[in-house]
Amino acid sequence: MSSTTKPTLLILGGAGSQNSSVTKIFSEAGTYAIHVLTRSLHSAHASELGLLPNVTLIEGDCYDDATLTAAFKNVEFCFVNTNGFAIGEKNEIYWGIRMYEIARWAGVKHFVYSSLPYVSKNGDFDPRRRVPFVDGKAKVAQYLAAMSTTPMAWSVLATGPYAERLWGDRDVPVKDADGIYVFKLPLGEAHVSGADLATAFEAVTGNKARYENIPLQAMLDQMPAGKIGSQGSPGYDDPTLKTAPEHFGPESGGNTGLWKRNYGLLDEIMPSRIRSVEEWMREVKYDGKPGKYLTTGLSLD
Repeated sequence: MSSTTKPTLLILGGAGSQNSSVTKIFSEAGTYAIHVLTRSLHSAHASELGLLPNVTLIEGDCYDDATLTAAFKNVEFCFVNTNGFAIGEKNEIYWGIRMYEIARWAGVKHFVYSSLPYVSKNGDFDPRRRVPFVDGKAKVAQYLAAMSTTPMAWSVLATGPYAERLWGDRDVPVKDADGIYVFKLPLGEAHVSGADLATAFEAVTGNKARYENIPLQAMLDQMPAGKIGSQGSPGYDDPTLKTAPEHFGPESGGNTGLWKRNYGLLDEIMPSRIRSVEEWMREVKYDGKPGKYLTTGLSLD
């Protein structure tokens, strides 16, 4: 149950992968009375969060003005993670900005927005490098950057792909006829390479492993063909919505180009952070078997 003596933290965007992790961390810290706005109080993920100390579930649609106005009442802090896969890029831009506006009007002290790199801008707006689900969040971050930090402070967190994907059926290694675990993924060589995966797995499990590159197109061919976010535009073939292959197919520039990370800054912010895929595998006792994990807004398994 929430404590009235603690400042209130509102978490917007449902009970998915990122929001669940944020909720659990703050629940354990015990610093805030946490309100989680979710479409259903009875979903498995929401029910799990509702059992945590300091957490109160609120049922409602976070893409609705009246719901947001009520949810932001008497809230000091908020964490916002919109779902572009569900609502499409243009709606994500609209609602990210609208959430900021309502939060500021309601008297929220600090607005924290979960974003992604602006890869279109980093690629000089070359259409080959446009990634809608990334750009939508980044455009909201650009808007926030133009806002004053008074009377409401704002912060932007730029996230990235989750290592937890390695528990998914598509990404777990498969043991070949020689007993070697084979990772088959379309990976580049920038942040975590295929060789990094195999080497880390061997170091953690003691099992021999190797990486086998598969063409990106082979993965794209297995993705859903329909446009993502179409439920936000009933009865209308929205040209701003894109298919999964159009989201994940553009060229990547690695850590020197489109999707950069300042790892030194991350070390300063959180010295105890996990710095490599090997450290992550040790932390979660990764054994190469499919496991339970929360997906992002788009499940490809």
